[in-house]
Amino acid sequence: MKTRKRLPIAIIAATALTLSIFIVSRLLSAGAFRPPSAQSPSTLKIALVHFEVKYKEPAKNLRHLIELNRKAAQGGAMVILNTELAVSGYSFQSRRDVAPFTETDGGKTLLAMGRLAKEYGVYIGITFPERDGATQIFYNGAFVLDPQGQLICKYRKIAAEKRWARPGSPLQKGVFDTPWGRMGVLICSDSFYSLMPRAMALKGVDFLWVPANWPPRGGLDPKFIWRSRALENGFFLAACNRTGMDRILDCRQAASYVFDPQGNQLFSASSPTSQVFFVEVPLNEHGRFTDTYRRQILATRKIEQYRPIYLEPWVEDLTKFYKLPKTGALDIRCFVPTSDRINISELEERIVASQNETPDLWILPETAASELKIKELADLAQRRQIAITLAVEKASNKTDYVLVTPEGIQKFYDSSAAQENAFPFRILKYGSAAIALVPYEDFRHPELGVVLSKLGSDLVVLSEERMSPEDMLLSRIKSLTGVAVAACADNGAEITSVQDLHGNWDYQHLSEPGVCSYTLDTAKTRKKSFQSRIDFDLLLNSK
Repeated sequence: MKTRKRLPIAIIAATALTLSIFIVSRLLSAGAFRPPSAQSPSTLKIALVHFEVKYKEPAKNLRHLIELNRKAAQGGAMVILNTELAVSGYSFQSRRDVAPFTETDGGKTLLAMGRLAKEYGVYIGITFPERDGATQIFYNGAFVLDPQGQLICKYRKIAAEKRWARPGSPLQKGVFDTPWGRMGVLICSDSFYSLMPRAMALKGVDFLWVPANWPPRGGLDPKFIWRSRALENGFFLAACNRTGMDRILDCRQAASYVFDPQGNQLFSASSPTSQVFFVEVPLNEHGRFTDTYRRQILATRKIEQYRPIYLEPWVEDLTKFYKLPKTGALDIRCFVPTSDRINISELEERIVASQNETPDLWILPETAASELKIKELADLAQRRQIAITLAVEKASNKTDYVLVTPEGIQKFYDSSAAQENAFPFRILKYGSAAIALVPYEDFRHPELGVVLSKLGSDLVVLSEERMSPEDMLLSRIKSLTGVAVAACADNGAEITSVQDLHGNWDYQHLSEPGVCSYTLDTAKTRKKSFQSRIDFDLLLNSK
């Protein structure tokens, strides 16, 4: 019987050492292991490739993108994010127009970016018009490659370009896990619709990448939307915008942003030419994105208020559908008193000075019942033929939300609804408007704003003791759902209305005692549109 020759111990040891080095290097590149000195870094360096996209020049774009992404990796970025349709340009007019610039998820862009990701052991997010190989359907797609160069996330834009792209499924995953926590993707105008970022938060996302082609056109700067989405959901948000000229878009002033979970702006910059922006994103003591704020926010959701959110009302004629008042003008007046206590004489003086032929709705800050008698307001409403609405804090630690008109007093909150698992807020009618008054702590959640709009509200009123600038922002952003929002507190007031995606933010505000005024045309708030491609099961699942 032959005996096997044994390898020298030195060769065995050398082979084992080589194999160990290879395994550790692979784990390091994947982010799966860190040496003790780097187990809990205080920041994560990311890169935003703020790119001057050349319209319909994919070969030139890809070469330049590879150079810039390489520069980002060499600069120490572990996560590199690119802008929307970075390889192709944006403004395509038809399927035929975009077809030559589409690729599959096995095409040259992902092959090239995959090699780069693997070479440097980094995550890369890249975008282009995707062509489904089986169906020849086109999508506006975003793709994430891991440190091995493998595709780990594919996201198809839901609020997609109507001329050529099919909307992505609301059930698509759109998230991926990293050593620093879970990240997700929404493309550009997907972030306009509040329920899409909320769905990402419910999926456990603590860092959202938004590739965008969004110039600051009109009065509605996207930075307010992106800051609100971060603040609303308690996650980091990085919006990688673009620069340069597209076929019809001038993006030379477009800015990229990074916000933290409290809405603080960590980074903002624009550039007339391509730039790689580096941003240090803070991590917690465990070297991960903080999830504290996201968890706290989601814990305060009240799903019983959101049950009607899946409804699709007949938006062509909400007046007829809900039997709402005839459209017309309503003068809204938010009264900010000179002291914490409302003085009826001061209020009446303001009413006399402001009154005209249009019906007036006066909004007051939240007031303690012991300081202001509702009967006094009822007498004033009757005497001046106006309506007054406010929150009245009662001694029983409960709050009444009331509408006082010359005809009497109505309450916005239905106390019996909770027992019947019904929607608790009444929508009341005055003049030409359907009005809701709700607590800010409920309205800060995007779900309630959508529900109130779908149920026919023209105006949502907030009557609070005090509101911070962040509270005002989160109230104001709800006007994107198709309602006007009037917020009134002892320290200021705001009235906002927005009608379209890139339109002017019709906005009045006051930060001192006085009256904040706005004339609402309810013919505009009846023209609503809702994003129906939403995972409503996720939003309404209480488990």
